[in-house]
Amino acid sequence: MFKLNGLFQAQRTVGYAILGCLSINIAHADFWQDSQKSVYLRNFYVDRDIAKTDKDIGSWSQGISSRFESGYTNTPVQLGLDLGFQYAVRLSDHNDQRLDTVFNYNKSEGKQERDFLKLGATLKLKYQDTELKVGELFPKTPVLFIDDSRQLVTTYAGAMLESKEIKDLKVSAGRFTHVNARDDDEFNKLTLAGSTDPNKESDGLNFLGLDYNFNPNISGSYWFGQLEDIYQQHYLNAAYTEQVGKSKVKVDARYFNYTEDGDAYFGNIDTQSVGLQATVQNGSNTITTGVQKHMGENAIPVLGGYIPQPFLQSWSSLGFYKAKELTWHILYSYDFKEAGVPGLRLTLRYLNGSEIYRPNLKDNKETEKNVIVNYTAPEGKFKGLGFEWRHIRTDQKYGVGNAAGTDYVENRVATTYTFKF
Repeated sequence: MFKLNGLFQAQRTVGYAILGCLSINIAHADFWQDSQKSVYLRNFYVDRDIAKTDKDIGSWSQGISSRFESGYTNTPVQLGLDLGFQYAVRLSDHNDQRLDTVFNYNKSEGKQERDFLKLGATLKLKYQDTELKVGELFPKTPVLFIDDSRQLVTTYAGAMLESKEIKDLKVSAGRFTHVNARDDDEFNKLTLAGSTDPNKESDGLNFLGLDYNFNPNISGSYWFGQLEDIYQQHYLNAAYTEQVGKSKVKVDARYFNYTEDGDAYFGNIDTQSVGLQATVQNGSNTITTGVQKHMGENAIPVLGGYIPQPFLQSWSSLGFYKAKELTWHILYSYDFKEAGVPGLRLTLRYLNGSEIYRPNLKDNKETEKNVIVNYTAPEGKFKGLGFEWRHIRTDQKYGVGNAAGTDYVENRVATTYTFKF
């Protein structure tokens, strides 16, 4: 049996606002005619073979998601409404007694839940080029990001405003209060990964973001995030793009700075990160390479609920976010369109992390290799059908708890189908 939970008490206000929205004369055609409806099916298999142990993890599951995204009413302040649900069910009992981060793990029963359901609603208010969303959110920002690497997608609760009133400038601001993790059907307060202390949960994450295009070739960003009583985050980005012959070249520099905030539930936090990478795209070929260095005594703060930080240029399965870690990485991707197979792409990636700081451990390092094959049918009867195989190999000198043997080989296979009404 799956558990059906409300979004939580704070979102009741959203529900009342939605009812108010629907009580307006929705004879406005734009609300319905500009709406988008979709159904997304995902069959997902993951298997992680952990070295020197018989405790492999993984699961096979089927997910279905549906989303309704309305247009806007023809009113001075335009109103809209988004509704969605996500549901997943295990298709086998293999390894269901072990945590694999796809389904919620029931500690009292010593096994994973069989299925679970997520429900969400978002009220939208728009005036000219400024939009406010309240309710369920899917941010892709330097301060908070969704996770769609498993079966169901991470969602958040809060309010987010985006404004493009000034030419070439996008202003983002708001507050996130809860996270609904990728393996859960409940919204929880934000905290750092690994913490189970309810006294160390933050009341919310406040943020402000500025993204500016100086000209067609140069862009920059500044984002500030305050996870109340845990940390403050500053993020800077500068990117330059240029066409060189038949190649498109992009150089991207990024900087993170984290310090403790307020009551400092997790003590002093002092860490910075700087990254530089270059991408060259020529026809079907794309090469990206870069280097990233963390500074300070702490690792990059990672939030509970498996919240990723893909704005770190070396983010991957291992994360490469450890204290003082130096990472270099290279990626090669080939699009088979010019070879006569449109929709097919091959990606190879290698990451090497060293200089990791842990007391009394010398020459601490880790590596990761990825092979990714993607195919999406671009047209015909099977348009909307997709396939992905992701192969991951890791090598960690010390691993978790200073013990070797936590290296793993992981395979993820996903078959997807998207139907848009």
